[in-house]
Amino acid sequence: MFKFKEIGMYKNAVNIPYCKVPATITAGVKNGYIVTFSETDKTIALPTSITAKAAGLTVVMNRYDKPELEKPNDYVVKVGEFPRLFTLKSIAGRVVQMDMDAITTARASIAVGAKLVADTDGKLVEAADITGYSEYFEVTALDPLGVDGVEAVVHA
Repeated sequence: MFKFKEIGMYKNAVNIPYCKVPATITAGVKNGYIVTFSETDKTIALPTSITAKAAGLTVVMNRYDKPELEKPNDYVVKVGEFPRLFTLKSIAGRVVQMDMDAITTARASIAVGAKLVADTDGKLVEAADITGYSEYFEVTALDPLGVDGVEAVVHA
């Protein structure tokens, strides 16, 4: 689960709704995954070690519209479907909340002040050194939703 802390953030967040999940991402993407997008191909891609550091990252945040699923974390935007992408730049300085489904690093090792960056699987991972990263998340609170997770401010 990944969500904006403030409902009003939707008013200012830049949404890219027209890019599809390509066949190369066979497992699809989940809410909270960090991806890049191509205006030319109208597709998304998981970050590479190079693009994870570049500006222009987006976060997947689709409306949970598959009622047959029991849990929001089971929701997957599959190949050929359209993920709703929000640019990190448009939500810079704002706070987001997420559970551990979008983070690779074990919750027990994350502390307030930790920096989370995009990994090549689309999830976030804690980074000891953020030198060279244009966009990242800084943890401001732990377990904000009563479950294992973090609250973080977006830096872009």
